[in-house]
Amino acid sequence: MDHYRSSLSYGRKKGIRIHYLDSVDELRGGLAEEIERRIIESSSRSRERSEREELIDGEVRAAVEKLPHPERQFVELFYFEFWTYQQIGGIMKKKTHKLERLHQRALGKLQVLLSDFVKEQFKLELPRKTDCVICSSPFREELEELIRGKKEEETHSRLIRVFRKKYGINVRTPQTIIGHKRKHMV
Repeated sequence: MDHYRSSLSYGRKKGIRIHYLDSVDELRGGLAEEIERRIIESSSRSRERSEREELIDGEVRAAVEKLPHPERQFVELFYFEFWTYQQIGGIMKKKTHKLERLHQRALGKLQVLLSDFVKEQFKLELPRKTDCVICSSPFREELEELIRGKKEEETHSRLIRVFRKKYGINVRTPQTIIGHKRKHMV
């Protein structure tokens, strides 16, 4: 096998051309065994890789299922079905700039959902890319439970008081809590 560049492939990547052996005699003397060994090695590596890819695919799909409907729909269409922003915008009835924001929000939530898996599988610690006071708090899980427990007809003033007194978090407006719930909670 050798690489070549022909005059017909100007500006393209190098192609691969296979030279066939003229005689079976050349395969004798270890070459056949070497070829067979390489084939077996590559098939075992691809089998290992496919198991790992299936694990990753399963985790990603499980995380996508946890996203809210519009974000999940966007991720499925964009990443799994390879649709364009224009095609997705036509279905979801959203303009491109709204889809970009939806996309960024979905990726942020997926990063949170997959951070433990990435840490376990790849030994990587993903940095948090947010300046949200609730996200950066060591009591994040407790705070999110309080937010989830808030009744629809209740105002945010009780939560703001609890955040200040019990956790020492200075939340001045309900928009901070609403924004965290909308953008960062899954």
